[in-house]
Amino acid sequence: MEIERTTSYLEEILPDMGYVLDSVTFTEEAGTHYLRAFIYRSDEEDMTVNDCAMVSRRLSKWLDKEDFIEEEYILEVCSLGFKDNPSGESEDWDSEIEEATEEDTEE
Repeated sequence: MEIERTTSYLEEILPDMGYVLDSVTFTEEAGTHYLRAFIYRSDEEDMTVNDCAMVSRRLSKWLDKEDFIEEEYILEVCSLGFKDNPSGESEDWDSEIEEATEEDTEE
C-alpha cells in the first residue's frame, strides 16, 4: 500500500514539476524503514540536490497529511544516478548536500 499510494501521488504531481518517476521502494535496512522515490528530470538535464529537495518537501507534506504509513521511516528522494552509484564524486556530492541543507534552514 505504501508504494502504490506514493507512486500514484508522484505520477500525478511530477509532470507539472518537470520530473518523471522511475520507481518507489519501501524497504527495511538494519531495522530502519526507508521510503525512496527515484526520479529524473523530464528535460534530461542533470539532477541536482535542489531538485530532489523540492520534490521531497512536497512529498513529505503530502505524506504527513495522509498519514497512511504505520512504521517510522526515512524519506529519500533520489536521482537515478544515486540508485546506481551513490557518489562517484563524493566531495561534490557532500558540498551540494551542505548547500541544500543551508538553503532549507534559511527558509
